[in-house]
Amino acid sequence: MDKIIADYVDKFSSFSDSISETIGSVNEYWIPDESPLIMLFSQIGKSLVAIFSELDCVKKELFFKYIEDGMASDNDELATAIATGLVEAIVTSTDANHHLWGEIEGLLGVKSKEHALAWRNFGKS
Repeated sequence: MDKIIADYVDKFSSFSDSISETIGSVNEYWIPDESPLIMLFSQIGKSLVAIFSELDCVKKELFFKYIEDGMASDNDELATAIATGLVEAIVTSTDANHHLWGEIEGLLGVKSKEHALAWRNFGKS
């Protein structure tokens, strides 16, 4: 994992003990190999949805700003992992809870919302 991505993951780790534990568990599972980024970010997304109601407004806004920053990153590996790992996991994890999806949708930035809506509507006519 390059330094840009490692620093980015560290930002998420600082949001809550639950997310930090998720990151640690994923990394531990893949030892001696490195965690696949899409898998790591997918688990971060699921963890975020699980603790969403526990986060205050400032943390929520900051978390989704980091997501948008990752989507807009010049680092293609990071941007792809955020889109196909984290954002898609958030969408999938909120499928059964329209109220939660509405809250999350309101926090998404332009790029992350565009990808989330495309994923949410995939296969629908």
